[in-house]
Amino acid sequence: MFNNPILRRELLGRLRSWKTFAALIAVALISGGLVLLRWPTDATLDVVSQGAMLVFRPLAFALALAVMMLVPPFPATSLVTERRNGTLALLLNSPTTPLQIYWGKLTSNVCLALILISASLPAMAACLAMGGISLGDHILPLILVLFIMAVQYTAVGLWVSLRSSSSDTSLRMTYAAVLALAVLSIGPLVWIGNLSGAAAWVAQWLTALSPISALQHISAAQAATASLGIGTGFVEFVIASSVVTLGLAVITVRQLDPLQLDRPRPTGKVVSRAAGNSPSLLRRLNYLVDPQQRKASIPWWLNPVMVKEFRTRKFGRLHWLLRLVALCAIISLMLTVLAATGTVSWGVEKIAGPLVLMQLALMLLVGPSLGATLISAEVESGGWELLRATPFPAIRILSGKLMSVVWTMLLVLLATLPGYAVMSTIQPAMSGQVGNVIISLLVAVAMVVAISGCVSSFCKTTAVATATSYGVLLSLFVGTLLVWLARGKPFGPLFVERLLRINPAAAALSEMNTPGFEQYNLAPVSWWVGGGIAVGCLIVLSVRTWLMTRPD
Repeated sequence: MFNNPILRRELLGRLRSWKTFAALIAVALISGGLVLLRWPTDATLDVVSQGAMLVFRPLAFALALAVMMLVPPFPATSLVTERRNGTLALLLNSPTTPLQIYWGKLTSNVCLALILISASLPAMAACLAMGGISLGDHILPLILVLFIMAVQYTAVGLWVSLRSSSSDTSLRMTYAAVLALAVLSIGPLVWIGNLSGAAAWVAQWLTALSPISALQHISAAQAATASLGIGTGFVEFVIASSVVTLGLAVITVRQLDPLQLDRPRPTGKVVSRAAGNSPSLLRRLNYLVDPQQRKASIPWWLNPVMVKEFRTRKFGRLHWLLRLVALCAIISLMLTVLAATGTVSWGVEKIAGPLVLMQLALMLLVGPSLGATLISAEVESGGWELLRATPFPAIRILSGKLMSVVWTMLLVLLATLPGYAVMSTIQPAMSGQVGNVIISLLVAVAMVVAISGCVSSFCKTTAVATATSYGVLLSLFVGTLLVWLARGKPFGPLFVERLLRINPAAAALSEMNTPGFEQYNLAPVSWWVGGGIAVGCLIVLSVRTWLMTRPD
């Protein structure tokens, strides 16, 4: 296996990178810090109580989050970078078979993931020494689940990378697929409930694709998912993930063919402009929703840099925005129906939590993919030199780029508001709470745009900027929720409340009295903290942009 030339090249290149060393240090410090916070001071073993489990549970979820953040970026950019550099065609025409190419890239990334997981073994051993957990029931199943997650997300990244045209697109779609497998796969079971039949069976197996149920089973926290009807464990997760990984591997290896990868440029169609021709009428209707068909001059009051972003960025063009808004509206209406039909048994408070988390997931998916390309994409493509040659000042360039992302994020946010309207109708007393939730989400939008734009100004490639933005924002929004998961022990209530103040999504959950957040008073302090973070990042971004526009 280790005689594979692709494996040796990829593994040695990754091991020599400072980013791998930094990831190892981060995993070791976080895992070790969680154990030190709960280490007994009287030198006694905790055999009967759940002291070790209270440390092991957040440690398990923190390692799962680390795998979700650190594993996908490299396979997501591997094959698309090879194809754009012209080296993939050389590999496919060499004596190396497509199976060897795929196996080398898959195994190298999984080996790196295992090295990262090994950095947490001392923390797991310390939990074992504290008592309350066992090697066969907790440690080994957790390592197996993390290994399966690494293999599955690597296979997903390679599958998406082979079908993408750019690194940032591949990263965006890979993180979207990982989010769908880890979180959104639970949605059908939440929607169906405890019904029986073929639909319930399919929903249960879709839930088995999520590591959440497996981690809850390993960490003895099934009560958190019992209310949703989740009854799967880590065995079902291993089976379902192995099937998906094997299917993706077969499809990707079959696509690794020079003939299948050859993508000729379409020659277009010969059309007629005769009156009454239905295709001609359809093209005239497309004029209304396709910005590329409108060549009128830009008004004086409109920022030309913003117009340039909307007209040249594929994901930012109007017809893509309409599709995105329609998708968000459909999801919101589905949750609205769930809120209307499940209010009697669940209560509005329990429905509001998934709605806020869905909006947070959309912001974390769309925001970094757009904001991380503001400056880095121009630098990588050479367009920044053209912008420097224009008479536009730095503030006009920066405001145009930022507004192109802000308007997109606001459309996504507005498309998910019908659910709150229905909740206000069901319980009119919640109107004030809904207003506070909207303010919290607006602060979250400002943080996402400002942080991703600030990261973009310091990176020279879109792939690095996108991966870094996702890592920083996931650590900020999801990492604080992991600390909330370990509330009580080892983290005290005052520490958890102060840390949650930097997370506007937690403030939104607190305003909706979501179970577990009702005892925290986060607003309006969270708004000021989040606004301060956004303003600080915007100041750094402005100074960085001004320096980049200065003559060399």
